[in-house]
Amino acid sequence: MFHTWLLKIGVYLFRRPRFRKWAVLEDKRYNVIKAVEETNGGFPNLVHDYASTALYLPFNYEKVFWKDMLLSFIKIHSITSPKTSIPIVSRSSNTKQEKNYWDYSGRLWFFYSNIIAAAYGWTVNQIAKLPVEDALAYIQEILTDAFLEKEFTHKLSELAYEYNKNTKKSKYRPLQRPYWMLPDFGKPLKARKHAPVPKTLLPVGNVISLQDEIKETKPK
Repeated sequence: MFHTWLLKIGVYLFRRPRFRKWAVLEDKRYNVIKAVEETNGGFPNLVHDYASTALYLPFNYEKVFWKDMLLSFIKIHSITSPKTSIPIVSRSSNTKQEKNYWDYSGRLWFFYSNIIAAAYGWTVNQIAKLPVEDALAYIQEILTDAFLEKEFTHKLSELAYEYNKNTKKSKYRPLQRPYWMLPDFGKPLKARKHAPVPKTLLPVGNVISLQDEIKETKPK
């Protein structure tokens, strides 16, 4: 009972983290969802790892009611989720992403911070203390600028134009823009999914929306 109350107090006092801790928690959340998807026996340990990392509490999950453990996971995630509708995180890509051979658990923070540091020359400590929404907005602007530059170079290349023998004219074949740069025509609310970390940015593979997991674990 003591450990359950310790967990509840920790969740009650938990506040929105800065960027580095958010990235670390997102990496661990991905491992939790992946364990559910693969029916991995390590699921309880991963949920405990997520909660203990968020709260800095050395509680014993074996002495915590499992229902409270799951509710703490959902509550912590709801607090850490971005609150603004930034396209790169408020929309999701349907493109299947293959896992890179050089991926490893815990890479997300280094992947994100490297994008910002390379563009702005900021230190790791400066990036770590950014508000989550600001950091994600910076990442979207960096990636958008990079794509627009690539798109401009593509237009100047002969490979961008396909010659049609019948019409004897060349037709421009544009690059496929990433999902966050495309018009958002919207979906029915019940069918729409939200991915806090978009698939194309996660260095560890596909992202599974937590919304479906919440529906399964949230008490009725």
